[in-house]
Amino acid sequence: MVVIERPIYTQNDFDQGFDAGQRPKHTALSWMKGKVKKCECSAACVRKTVSHHLPFLSIMKEYNIKKDFLPDIIAGLTVGIMHIPQGMAYGLLSTLQPVYGLYVSFFPVILYFFLGTSKHISLGTFAVISLMVGSAVDKGLKDNNIVLKTWNQTVDNGGGNITFEIVDNSDEVETAKLMLAMSVTFIAGVIQILLGIFRLGFLTVYLSDPLISGFTTGAACHVFTSQIKHIFGIHTNRHSGVFKLIYTYIDIFTNLPHTKPVTLIASIVCMFILVIIKEYINANPKIKPKLFMPIPVELIVVVLGTIISYFAQLQEKYSVQNVGDIPIGLPVPNLNAFNYISDVIADSIAVAIVSFAISVSMSKIFAKKHNYAIDSNQELLAYGSCNIVSSFFSAFVSAASLSRSLIQEDVGGRTQVTGLVSSTLLLIVLLVVGPYFKTLPNCVLAAIILVALKGMFKQFADLIALWKISLFDFATWLVTFCATVFLDVDLGLLVGVVFALLTVIMKSQRPYSCLLGQVPGTDIYRDISVYKVAKEIPNIKIFRFDSAIFFANSEFFKNSLYKLTVDPYQLKKMQRKLDKRKKNEKQLLNLTIDSIGSADIPIPDSDRTDTLTSPPVIQNSEAKPPQFVSQVPTLTDIHYIIIDCSTMSYVDSMGVKVLQQVISEFRAFNITVYLAQCKSSVREMFVKTNFYKTESKNYLFVTIHDAVVSAQLHQWAVTGESLANTGISNTAGSSHEIDLDITIGEATSRAENVNDFNKSNGVRGIPQQDITSNPVIENTHI
Repeated sequence: MVVIERPIYTQNDFDQGFDAGQRPKHTALSWMKGKVKKCECSAACVRKTVSHHLPFLSIMKEYNIKKDFLPDIIAGLTVGIMHIPQGMAYGLLSTLQPVYGLYVSFFPVILYFFLGTSKHISLGTFAVISLMVGSAVDKGLKDNNIVLKTWNQTVDNGGGNITFEIVDNSDEVETAKLMLAMSVTFIAGVIQILLGIFRLGFLTVYLSDPLISGFTTGAACHVFTSQIKHIFGIHTNRHSGVFKLIYTYIDIFTNLPHTKPVTLIASIVCMFILVIIKEYINANPKIKPKLFMPIPVELIVVVLGTIISYFAQLQEKYSVQNVGDIPIGLPVPNLNAFNYISDVIADSIAVAIVSFAISVSMSKIFAKKHNYAIDSNQELLAYGSCNIVSSFFSAFVSAASLSRSLIQEDVGGRTQVTGLVSSTLLLIVLLVVGPYFKTLPNCVLAAIILVALKGMFKQFADLIALWKISLFDFATWLVTFCATVFLDVDLGLLVGVVFALLTVIMKSQRPYSCLLGQVPGTDIYRDISVYKVAKEIPNIKIFRFDSAIFFANSEFFKNSLYKLTVDPYQLKKMQRKLDKRKKNEKQLLNLTIDSIGSADIPIPDSDRTDTLTSPPVIQNSEAKPPQFVSQVPTLTDIHYIIIDCSTMSYVDSMGVKVLQQVISEFRAFNITVYLAQCKSSVREMFVKTNFYKTESKNYLFVTIHDAVVSAQLHQWAVTGESLANTGISNTAGSSHEIDLDITIGEATSRAENVNDFNKSNGVRGIPQQDITSNPVIENTHI
């Protein structure tokens, strides 16, 4: 048997007895001093800084040519082959010419090799980002009143021969589109650079997984809708703003009678081939291990579509829309990015945040799987640099692609050397092969995009899991999805973020609260609604509020406390009724005395309250004894309320005022309030707000059990109840100490884990997580 003897510790006693100090204070000046100390003008410091901002140096130091080079070559060729059709398809999705998608697959990939910290993501075109860039371009065209116009132009061929020809301003419109897209890319890059410099990579935590899932699924609906016109070969007007999806579908159904049969048949055949090979060959668990690399079905479809369109003359005979001329070579650096900056700032912010959130989340997935670290702030610098440089070479915003990244990792890619290999393949396409894709039908690229959306639409299945897990997460997914679909992509993201923050506010405003009871034979106190064995102590209520107390939830804290314990306002009503009855009785008694004469009739003193002489003093260290109340409540059987503050990470000034208010209101009815397990941050706030000028420090206790025992001693002192009724044995004279007799058997045989404790004590619902797996306390004698 192990006997632990210690006094009842108020917080003040404990702090004085064990030399408590203050938490270290972090100020702007101390932060600056710490940074200055770290600044050293030495070769080692320079190497460390350069290595941090150029991660490829440390990656290449560990590069093993024998083990890593061949897998990187194979993965690079595989991903490069995927880049070609996807780059062209997503370039079309951004409202630009397909060749600009190839530029996105080339320039950012090379830059990310030097600046990125992830070894496995495939940077380049991504459907959602391409759609957001296209949406920003449409808004810019509308705001600047740039529309496609056609008119008849008179041409004098000489000799009085005058002809008319139809001309348009398509070149002007395409140039404006390119300038708008480059402006979006430049601003998005600047925003990401600034976020990286100020180390704000943590901001992505506000984009939760349900929010991202709902947003990308809603954006997938926009991507799907934008490609229907290419599948059917019809013309629709481009809409932007709120309800643009609805207006687009009105145009689609209106123009369905003008469907081009050859275009529709080509689209269906391409989608059929893509689905069969992707689902039943590349993803077949029996066939997949036998393949040297996944079948590049997208590239096969592109090549076949180009060849068939060329020899069958699909554009000339059947009006099948083709990609058109693809220029040879790399684009010349230009300043297109500065032409429409003021028009695209709002859209650029959304694009910058979404592209970073998607890319860094994928980076973290692969880093966790392969056991290496990702620096979110360095990733911001990498993405921002890629976008800024790319904006001068006609490449729009880039992001990591989930499909390409999975393929890159699946075929054995080890490092970003795969990006260099894929960029080499793209360079060959841009310099040599590009013009041969002139006859590629747009419907083939549209079919590639629609089949690639399958993974995003699968996210609808998340709703079922979220419904079972959390109603708040379910609502966040649904609200973000609906806002993205019916409003617009950028507005949908804004609505989703605001709604997600509102759910956090709602949770913090109305947290869970409960009453605690004592597990018999222990000093453990648990939620009585979860643990059947936990019993409340007579005349004592132990209240727990699972949150900090601040201005937004302070009123809810007070209402919850009153609801679960006793409401002072109800006691006031009872007191008024009682006073009224006493007054009536006294008047009746006086009337009776007057009617029968001056007889000696004793008048009871109804206001008298039983009191005792001075209570026993609890000697704890050198602290002053608590200021005991010498009366007991007459309107309720609750004499003490203990507030468990262990879950309160902080209390603001409003929270302190509410605490003072409830203590004062309870004290008016002789109900004593104790605070237990207050964190140092809470106690520091008490000092700053002069809490101790109105409340005694001796009402703060180190543990709930200290507060309970102190309350029981106080109750005995005031009411004179026997110690047997309170569970206290008077073995220490006037100096009462707690003697905890704890019998501990063999640790290996007697130790119980959390589940054993819950089972043996009849836990209902979800087990409490703060129960330790220490040996069970069998006996506690006080």
